[in-house]
Amino acid sequence: MTTKKRRTEISILNLLFCLLVVWIHCCSHPITVLDRSSWQFALILALQRLAFVSVHGFFFLSGVKLTLGGGTQSLGRYWLRRGKAIFLPYLLAVFLYYIFFVWRQYFPFSLTDLAGYAVRGDLAAPFYFVIALAQFVLLTPLFRWLAKRWSPVILLPLAYGITILSAQYFNEVLHLFSPTLNFAYSDRVFTSYLFYYLAGCCAGQYYDRFQEMLKKNTGLLGVCALSFAAADVFVSHRIMADGIAFSCPELIRSLYLGSAILALYALAIRVPGELPTLVQRMDRASYLVYLYHALVITCFNTLADRLGITKVSLQFLLRLAVVYTVTFLGCMLWQW
Repeated sequence: MTTKKRRTEISILNLLFCLLVVWIHCCSHPITVLDRSSWQFALILALQRLAFVSVHGFFFLSGVKLTLGGGTQSLGRYWLRRGKAIFLPYLLAVFLYYIFFVWRQYFPFSLTDLAGYAVRGDLAAPFYFVIALAQFVLLTPLFRWLAKRWSPVILLPLAYGITILSAQYFNEVLHLFSPTLNFAYSDRVFTSYLFYYLAGCCAGQYYDRFQEMLKKNTGLLGVCALSFAAADVFVSHRIMADGIAFSCPELIRSLYLGSAILALYALAIRVPGELPTLVQRMDRASYLVYLYHALVITCFNTLADRLGITKVSLQFLLRLAVVYTVTFLGCMLWQW
């Protein structure tokens, strides 16, 4: 497979996951206010749950890009490029969000608070991803070595176990050492996404074989993704709408996430030719869209309240139209 072709499928998935992240956050308002016994709530919940594949898909793509082509770029140059492309834009976004919230009088200005928000990634909903990604970037030598030295058959089951423990039972593990230990930011710890990132590293290390595997198993991956998606939506609705207690919803979710990422990848590698220019520009702007769409949502919600737009369906449709249009056009214009 040519390098251009490899970039094409990664671009498709990168843009798709960005679109889904925006969708997730646009759905937050109707999920909060709709009657949980209504069909509208069930529909929005289902569509939001399906979109959760996006963040874990981003980690998978990050691992692929790290080792694709052998990962021959020097460590210092790699860190420099990541710093310029990911972390400097993130710090600027944190600053702009913070100034906006101070201007809106949500809280007074404080350099200490600003630094804390930047480190924790909790000033806006999408920022936690960058904090987790920063840990993977710092550990780049480790993941390059793991992908080259050890078989995915050995690595990935171990990584999956660590991921489940970290994502679901982080505080329970801490309580083994002391009942008073609690950590509220386990979703920002890299081990909570270890399986997806390391799976991407292994895929990038053996990229040709990985693509052949996807082509041979596209049908099975599609059936698994649809089946686990239905199970995840059903369990989520029973928990949220009916208050049913269920002990392991995240295990079902992880089965959906893993199969869906691979099924989407299998479809993406079948897209022929180059992407249209507009799609390529949207892909290049996708990281900025990821950073700033929450700010556009906040501005829209404030404006909708001032204009008296209270109907949930109308507000939802307008939010989608405004957020997608304004964020993508603004970010593409900035890059241009």
